[in-house]
Amino acid sequence: SPPAGLPSQAMAAFDGPSRIGATGGTEDVEAGEDAEQGEDAGELELVGLVSKPGKAEAKPTEEVASGPDYVAALKLPTFVLLWYFFNVQYNIENKRLLKVFSATWAVSWFQLFAGIPVAALMWACGCVKLPRVTRSDLGKLSVVAVAFSVGQMSTVASLSSVAVSFTHVVKALEPAVNAVASALILKQVFHPLVYATLAPVFVGVALASSSELSFTMYGFLTAMASNFAFVIRNVLATKFGTLGDMGDSKVERKTNQLAVLTMMATLVSLPVALLLPNGLLSCPAAWNAAMEQGVSPGQLVYMMVSSGFYFFMYQLSSFWVLSQVSSPVTHSVLNTLKRVVVIVVSVVVLQNPVTLQAALGTAVAVGGVLLYSLVKRHFSSGESGGGGGD
Repeated sequence: SPPAGLPSQAMAAFDGPSRIGATGGTEDVEAGEDAEQGEDAGELELVGLVSKPGKAEAKPTEEVASGPDYVAALKLPTFVLLWYFFNVQYNIENKRLLKVFSATWAVSWFQLFAGIPVAALMWACGCVKLPRVTRSDLGKLSVVAVAFSVGQMSTVASLSSVAVSFTHVVKALEPAVNAVASALILKQVFHPLVYATLAPVFVGVALASSSELSFTMYGFLTAMASNFAFVIRNVLATKFGTLGDMGDSKVERKTNQLAVLTMMATLVSLPVALLLPNGLLSCPAAWNAAMEQGVSPGQLVYMMVSSGFYFFMYQLSSFWVLSQVSSPVTHSVLNTLKRVVVIVVSVVVLQNPVTLQAALGTAVAVGGVLLYSLVKRHFSSGESGGGGGD
């Protein structure tokens, strides 16, 4: 008990044990979530060093908690490496699968479906809390899910008919589509110089297309269709980004957003995958054809499962990257560099023949996308982003 005769201020020191108060994580606050500012700001109150009203002194031994957060600092580079790794693996395994399995629409549906058991496992083990959404939320997200499924199915269709490198060159036109969609849907109009930087992208794609040895109009148009679909998904994900209770941290919210969209996209694309030629009903014939080419059942199952797993994980790691960057333009630059990695690795591993003009066109298109992202960042402030890359 305290000695008698001490002032009231000193008596307060014996009211309770010393403690450290900590709030939140180290994550930035997402656009549209201003109400959460301060909760995620990440501060550590060492009351023994800086006294605050109503707080007792901290023990000196607890000052070690004020050290730098190395885990938070490593999140972004780790997520970027995972994003690049899973994306490269997906493109390679997906191309190998499509060479021996002709049911293209079935492959795209299986890859969407593959994310469901992964998400369910994360919820079951407690890694991510179960999201809560209303029927109204699901109704609004259904449009995003349709765009997601169309984008995925169009990308697989393009990869089935042209080289991986060419599909990604065409998909470099996505920023141009995004600029148009942002103006029409979000009413965002950029500086004229931002739109001017899209010219090298168009020139580069034209150069690469005119000399691409694997060029088909079907492959080009389906790659363009995926551009429109993924841009609509990302723009609408921005618009509806605050729907439902998706979790506490930004990584958890992004994880649950993708999980919910994956489940809905799998559901809405099921009728299409059943009705289209080379869809789910064509699987038995495609399976037998693969066996005739000398592919074992184990190899075929492995390619199906691995391509689906890599697809969900590269989408997920892309969403994780978006949760760590302060501007979607940074995500766009990283996405551009990712395309370079995918193009180079696919050419080396899959040994796709590339002409000098096609290589030049690819370099010009990718450079144009990078220039567009930097100029857009210069002229745009307060921009907010939605879904991840594709």
